[in-house]
Amino acid sequence: MSSRPRSPYLATACLLTAGALTLTACEGSSSGDEATDAAPGPSALAAAKGPVTVTLWHGFGGPAGEAFQKEIDAFNKANSGKIVVKSSFQGNYTDVIAKYTSAIRDGGTPSILVSNDTTTGYLRDVKQTVSAEAMAAANPKDLDLDRIRPAARNYYTADGELLAVPLNTSMPLLYVNDKLLDRAGVDRSTLGTLDGVAAAARKIHAEVPGVKGIDQPFDGWWFEQLTAAAGAPYCTPDNGREGDGATALSLTSGPQRKAIGTMAKLYTDGVALDTGAEGNNALSAFAAGKTAMMFNSSGAIGTLKETGMTGFTAVPYPLSGSRSAAGAVIGGAAMWVDQAGHSKAEQVASWKVISHLASAEAQERFAMASGYAPVNTGVDNSPTWKRFLAKNEPYAVLGKQFADTPATTATSGCLTGAMSGVRAVVVPELQQAFNGKTSLDTALKAAEKAGTAKIEDYREQAGQ
Repeated sequence: MSSRPRSPYLATACLLTAGALTLTACEGSSSGDEATDAAPGPSALAAAKGPVTVTLWHGFGGPAGEAFQKEIDAFNKANSGKIVVKSSFQGNYTDVIAKYTSAIRDGGTPSILVSNDTTTGYLRDVKQTVSAEAMAAANPKDLDLDRIRPAARNYYTADGELLAVPLNTSMPLLYVNDKLLDRAGVDRSTLGTLDGVAAAARKIHAEVPGVKGIDQPFDGWWFEQLTAAAGAPYCTPDNGREGDGATALSLTSGPQRKAIGTMAKLYTDGVALDTGAEGNNALSAFAAGKTAMMFNSSGAIGTLKETGMTGFTAVPYPLSGSRSAAGAVIGGAAMWVDQAGHSKAEQVASWKVISHLASAEAQERFAMASGYAPVNTGVDNSPTWKRFLAKNEPYAVLGKQFADTPATTATSGCLTGAMSGVRAVVVPELQQAFNGKTSLDTALKAAEKAGTAKIEDYREQAGQ
């Protein structure tokens, strides 16, 4: 670390992110610097007098973790004597960002941080990293950012600059139980719109005794998805993507009210099954045939196969807005190059690691092993990938939806460092409307007010 004084902005912003964290974790912090230097180029690495060590923190467990480590091992072998990557699993995404925040305070941040989508606003604000846009410009022979799929680039871009390189990307999908849909006589061609899905759910519930039409996890991601699929921003102005960033949550626009109201009515009418916030509960009900359709992450593809379920189909997440402006919002994680406290050689070495992990070849291998969608468009021309998709239809649906999603303000999602806090207050308010304890309009206004307060608190303490 250099001896530059820590920014008050950084000190106040550092722990306003994940809902599980508190401001007290930042009190008394005296270390940590802002990344202010220009992005270094190849000469910085060439000048290194020995192997450069790169530390990398991530939150991948299970098959994804194993596949990720294989890519790290392959990189280390190919760069023996030049770069050594030491990757370490730090727990789930909440654990990762908590430990990273502590490292900002105490020193010892990793060279590369792999962090999830909702921490993007926070990581931008704490100013520890150098942007992917700048690193790519300084190192033109490495990763070609034009190969990164537009919907993924769009999410990690602010003020026209790509902040981090997406690594693993998930998207919401609609899963259908083919047998139950056939029993109810549902026409699959009607499932491209939210109204069509709602009508199908009602038909199934009426035609198939003991079966609910649909379920979905009840976490905050799904209200963001309904909003983006309606072609509306989730926070204003412009989903926080330009200028001074997000200043308020938006939940009461006409398109949002219609989309969220459509789903809420399914629950209050007894057509949908409330399985709570846990995604696995929704999945278990679907796999058991208690519901005929399910909204869930693309990550559920592999889990459904593990349950032994057959006879299901994945179809694109339905829209209620214009196809030119509306679509699903991505989930997953991205790779950030830490600059503050790290040598220029280490930063360039980090960029080479990221360039490898985001390459078409590595993305293809990682996607096959993990179930995430490859972010590099170069995978599309791979014969082995085409053969894989031919045998794994749900992955093909995911890939097409990813490729077809327009890069618009609505599909970029809300960028604010208060995102975790926003999710924490929105869900219980809207749950009141979904279980019929209050009106939809009352719940939407209450959730909007509570979410806006979270954003305002964040901005005030971050000095924005």
